[in-house]
Amino acid sequence: MSLLFRKLCVRLGEVSERYEGVMGVAVKDLTTGEYFAFNGDEVFPVASTIKVPILIEFYRRVEAKTLDPMMPVAYIEGHKAGGSGVMKTLTPGAVTMPLIDYATLMINVSDNSTTNYFIDLLGMDQINALISKLGLRETRLARKMMDLEAFNAGKDSFTTPRELIAIFEELYKPKILSQFVCGETLKMLGRPKEGMVQGVIRNAVPDSVEVADKSGWVGGATLDAGIVHQPRRPYAVALLTKHIHASDLHMVNALNTLTDAARLVHAYFEEVSASTPQGRKL
Repeated sequence: MSLLFRKLCVRLGEVSERYEGVMGVAVKDLTTGEYFAFNGDEVFPVASTIKVPILIEFYRRVEAKTLDPMMPVAYIEGHKAGGSGVMKTLTPGAVTMPLIDYATLMINVSDNSTTNYFIDLLGMDQINALISKLGLRETRLARKMMDLEAFNAGKDSFTTPRELIAIFEELYKPKILSQFVCGETLKMLGRPKEGMVQGVIRNAVPDSVEVADKSGWVGGATLDAGIVHQPRRPYAVALLTKHIHASDLHMVNALNTLTDAARLVHAYFEEVSASTPQGRKL
């Protein structure tokens, strides 16, 4: 591990320790393979970031030609789900759009109604089988979005910082998935997002640098994970918090803390992408 990367690890650990809740961080240099995690195996609520493996499974079916991305889908009352998204505000029975547009809404505005449609279409067991195929043990989809009955029965979806990094490393350097699936997934994750869906990684990185990520939030927890395509030094990063203090009603402190951590990470990769290993500017 380089001295500069070790220094980054120390600073990230300090940020995590200062935060009043529980924070997890994982960083992977996709060029050198250097890796750091703080609370890397701690289990966190995965929230809407679980939509990444759902999207992966969608593209696997498209590649296998068992799903047509242009298949028209009529929005009906049974698709409606609370929380984030726009489909819930539309008139059931009056809107029909291609399946690929359902996927776009699931990712770009984190739409819960379209997500639940995909969980029914693809199958929860099949999505979890994909997650297992990727070698993940803690990451699981256990219920639909905003299914409070299932949540109150003890069912919830989880992940860890280390496993989120594993997902994005696979998307960047496929070993199990196909180039088509990984390429299409990253392309969708890289489309512009707004508001909280944009995520803390995007907020910490210059607009000129491409980011492919998916954020998520539920009561008491928020996270963001993805790939930053820093020229000459791309990297994967996962930033998570839980036990967000009750006084932080809009998760302001949590989001600011994660953004500070994301800025530290990006500053490191900006520096090493612009320098020789000996520290001279290119």
